[in-house]
Amino acid sequence: MRSITFCIAVLLCLRAAASDSSAICELQDVPGNSNDWIVLQEMSQGCWTNFTSLDGKEVHIFKLLSSRGRHSMIQFNVTAANPSVVIFTSSSAYSVLLHDNPAVDIYVTNGTVMTFFQPTGGRQQKNVAPFANSDSELLKWAAETFGGVTSFTTAQDPETITFTGMKGTQRPSMCDLRPEIPENKQFIKLKPKDPPSAELKSCYTKNSGEPIHVINIPDDVKIRHVYVRFSSESKVVLRGPADTMWTILGNHDIKLLTNNRVMLKDMLLPSKNTISDDPREIRQKVLFYYNSTSITSYSEIRMNMSHIQLWILDSTSSSVPAEVQPTTQAPSSSWVPPLNMQLFSSPDYRSPLDLSSKVQSDKRVYAEITTESFGDFSLNIKVTSCLVRSTPVVRNMPFKEEVCYTDGCPKRLRFSFEMLQDLPSSSWNLECAVKLCYDSVKFCTNETQVKSTLQVKPYIPNQNPCVQFGLSAVLGIAFGGFLIGVLLTGALWFIKIRTGHPVALGMRSTAAELSVLSISGCPCGVTKRQPVPTHPSPSENSSANASIGSTQSTPTSSMA
Repeated sequence: MRSITFCIAVLLCLRAAASDSSAICELQDVPGNSNDWIVLQEMSQGCWTNFTSLDGKEVHIFKLLSSRGRHSMIQFNVTAANPSVVIFTSSSAYSVLLHDNPAVDIYVTNGTVMTFFQPTGGRQQKNVAPFANSDSELLKWAAETFGGVTSFTTAQDPETITFTGMKGTQRPSMCDLRPEIPENKQFIKLKPKDPPSAELKSCYTKNSGEPIHVINIPDDVKIRHVYVRFSSESKVVLRGPADTMWTILGNHDIKLLTNNRVMLKDMLLPSKNTISDDPREIRQKVLFYYNSTSITSYSEIRMNMSHIQLWILDSTSSSVPAEVQPTTQAPSSSWVPPLNMQLFSSPDYRSPLDLSSKVQSDKRVYAEITTESFGDFSLNIKVTSCLVRSTPVVRNMPFKEEVCYTDGCPKRLRFSFEMLQDLPSSSWNLECAVKLCYDSVKFCTNETQVKSTLQVKPYIPNQNPCVQFGLSAVLGIAFGGFLIGVLLTGALWFIKIRTGHPVALGMRSTAAELSVLSISGCPCGVTKRQPVPTHPSPSENSSANASIGSTQSTPTSSMA
């Protein structure tokens, strides 16, 4: 009974192991780390220039790495090489079959064990370079000794190193180390030993939907930097050890799920997820995240190099495309997702502005800037400046941002074009400098321009300076004048009763003046002011003259 139970337990374990390895699809070894849907290439620290010393010699440094024990054997062929100085450094012992060239001087760093043999007899190595603690120290010594360095190459398990005799193209003058593909150096041909079959396992399943590619680097692998390219728009899962950095090259749009930091061109996206290296958990998480029922390709990488480069290809091609000679991205290149700026005529952003119509310069214009998202990464839009341009006039354009309280919301701005009031042009290009940022402003792309065009017409104010009164205003003024008249009459009557002296008041003229002031108020009012006569009427003249005559006669009679 115990034996039967033991056998059942073993079978269950084997079945579990089998299901674990084939949770997504049946993995297969990829010979040579390349097939029609995936290409894996090792990357190593190196550089190369077009340096040649004053005596006409190139200077090449080789750092040899071995993953197969303490002693290895390589072939080194310099028969076609240009006059050169070659410097070797390694922590492993090597036996070197040398195809010699008297124009090539060979150096070995102190502490490096290398024995050279020639097909026609032995060769005793005499040139020794000083011990260096680091690659940069060795570069510095070579530059000070020979005037410069033509190339630095890190070779992992090389089988043959051959100089082709070709000259390098125009390169930088300084040999600055960075991850590279050694095969890109046309003057050196490297043939590595066949890689172990377990370095890359992959499988591919054809489906009709948008492809989903999963790349898994188990936690016990020392890969830390991965440069990856995709040949089409894809949904991608990049999973690696905690301190792995992925750099995505190319301009294809992708949707991304990862547990690591990702360099998307110039923008560093920090990790936001936790993903186990268990294929069953990966499959469950991927299908749920992308709301899918199948995965296009699944790959496990176990190459023990710190830097690698990976291509995910279209499986319909019959062979690896010629452009799979990838190099690291040029530092000056820049890329940002597509941006769009839409103009609106109202602050509710529901009425898109008709760009063929003219906007009055005193009216507000509202702009909304949007971009696409990348999987679970939302990008914030930062507007650094805006301007308007109409050849040859360029003006800085002030703007105010609308409040946004969530990540990834559109950037909304409002503008006033009053500053264009006195400029002759009516057609203007509105341009804003924009950065895309992740995690507030810690990780941002370089500035890019987003543009829109609009027509602006000047605001012409009303030429009539007078206030136009409505019916209610006129009635109010008339009622106010009536109250003032009543109060003034009552006050005069009160004074007359108390003092017994009559108070003369030209009621007619006062009322007329109030009426004119209250109703017409200015030359362009409802009624025009009547001109004041300069000569009195005949009746007024006769009464006035009689009054004057009687007044003047009184003193004469009294004197008499």
